[in-house]
Amino acid sequence: GVKGAAWATLAAQYVSAAVFFRVLTSRRMLPLTWGDWRLPSGAEMRQMCSISGMLLLGSLCRMGVYTMMTMTALKIGALTMAAHQVALQIFWTLTYFVDPLFVAATSFIARDHGRRPERVRRMAWLLLRLSVGVGAFIAVVCYLIPTFAAGTFTTDPTLATMIGSIAPLMGTAQLVSAVVLVAEGVLIGCGDLRYLLKVHCVNFFALGALLWWVRHSGLGLHGIWIAVLANQLLRLSQHAAHVWRGGGPDLLDRATKAAVGNGGG
Repeated sequence: GVKGAAWATLAAQYVSAAVFFRVLTSRRMLPLTWGDWRLPSGAEMRQMCSISGMLLLGSLCRMGVYTMMTMTALKIGALTMAAHQVALQIFWTLTYFVDPLFVAATSFIARDHGRRPERVRRMAWLLLRLSVGVGAFIAVVCYLIPTFAAGTFTTDPTLATMIGSIAPLMGTAQLVSAVVLVAEGVLIGCGDLRYLLKVHCVNFFALGALLWWVRHSGLGLHGIWIAVLANQLLRLSQHAAHVWRGGGPDLLDRATKAAVGNGGG
């Protein structure tokens, strides 16, 4: 039951930590002996906190949006809460298919950013195109599961019908979410952490206002998943505007066009 699931989750975390520790020590990325470990210096601590602090606060705001969605579903009713939780677990599980592209974006873009702008531009476009392809695939899966397999998660026909009714919203949000996740990986690789922090903080309050309206308008489960889709579309439009204004990688290849224009002039 629930107790067994909790113990399994705890065991999985410890086993994962042990495996990561073993891999990192075998690759000499961590000290092999206890005597070689030391506390970070003040300068090292400030450098780590300046980066991790922004990432942490941004993650708190981003996850806070989903927490508010769950709270809204709970306040609407137990049936809505149950349907939302099943739908959200399907959504989050499929999001893991995009994680390799996100990790590739944060590492490969960060490696070449500032030194090889042309490679960064090509890599960013490749990752974004792949995100559209992977996103389209998992969007179809995200639509099919609640439409034809909602009974796998519940024996209540009313609950299964509710989950199936939001399948189009789930699939569309999944597609946009894939592109947004990879785009944010690219922006992290480019060092645009302060911009991302501002975006997530603003969106936290914007989505909070939208969810308040959803709760009081009687839109129910559909309203919550309209908010899920709106959250992804808002982030996508913000990142597109940021790149258009010159942030992130030079996706539009303006530097080359400017150099050609100056040469021709």
